[in-house]
Amino acid sequence: MPAMNVPLRHVTVDIDAKQGAGLPGGAMMGIAEHIEVLAGMGSHGEGMDLVVDIAFLEGKDVEDIPPESSIVVHKVHARNGRHVVATIHTTGPIMALFSTTEGCWLSRPTWLNHKAGLRITISGTVEGVRHYRREMDSLVPGNLRLRISQSQPGAARIGPSLSPRRQEVLETAQKMGYYDTPRRCSQRELAEKLEIRQATVAEHLQRAEHDLVAFWIEQNQA
Repeated sequence: MPAMNVPLRHVTVDIDAKQGAGLPGGAMMGIAEHIEVLAGMGSHGEGMDLVVDIAFLEGKDVEDIPPESSIVVHKVHARNGRHVVATIHTTGPIMALFSTTEGCWLSRPTWLNHKAGLRITISGTVEGVRHYRREMDSLVPGNLRLRISQSQPGAARIGPSLSPRRQEVLETAQKMGYYDTPRRCSQRELAEKLEIRQATVAEHLQRAEHDLVAFWIEQNQA
């Protein structure tokens, strides 16, 4: 594999609970103890699709997520006690920036904790990350704690490797609104777009979702 010549940056931003109280994610602090981003499924429109591990507070569950949190649960993949692994769509302003800022993307670790606040990791080109930081400064009051590092060849990935065909199906589904709520396309429409059978689309989506969830469950148990 050739050496990576494009300089990239990784920035970790910490927003304490008080700073983040006015953001939509602050509404989750009374519902969940911890929300960990496991994988990004793509940004589009006004938000992002994410696979997350939600550790709910005692007595709370998916149906208790308030509308003001800007989080909609698409699908619950697994449960273990108070933990739920799910695909969500979020339109909060911090995540929405990934839809409007070129040259940057969400990385790990990214999480929301009801006591510690929000930690978000941004990766991208020098200019992309710089632009994202400027936009974030306008959203969050007070000084942000930043840690900046330069990328190394073979940078860490935030999900399992997918075959080119499976990745194409997943990306097409995301772009056509399959993961929107309500859904803007069906598996039949995806099949017509990709010129493959509907059963093949269903298999690729199911296996991609399985691989993403299984990868991060394994990582969390390591």
